[in-house]
Amino acid sequence: MATALHTEWVTGLGRWPTRAALEENLREARRVATTARNAAEDAAAEAASAIRRHPLRVVAGAAAVAGIAGVLVGFGAGWCARTRR
Repeated sequence: MATALHTEWVTGLGRWPTRAALEENLREARRVATTARNAAEDAAAEAASAIRRHPLRVVAGAAAVAGIAGVLVGFGAGWCARTRR
């Protein structure tokens, strides 16, 4: 019986990955990584062009995000300081 199970695994009827399957998964992972890198480069280029087109709007948006983040950090620090007393 052990021999039958072993030959079943060796012949590919089991779930052991074959070299072809591993190579296919590696190609797919490389394709996904390339797609993600291209998307990141496109987003960076779009951000750079948006800054050139509307610099004041971008600065105002960044200031608003920084202000909101500062308020949240301030409230969090105050909350932690109050609860430790």
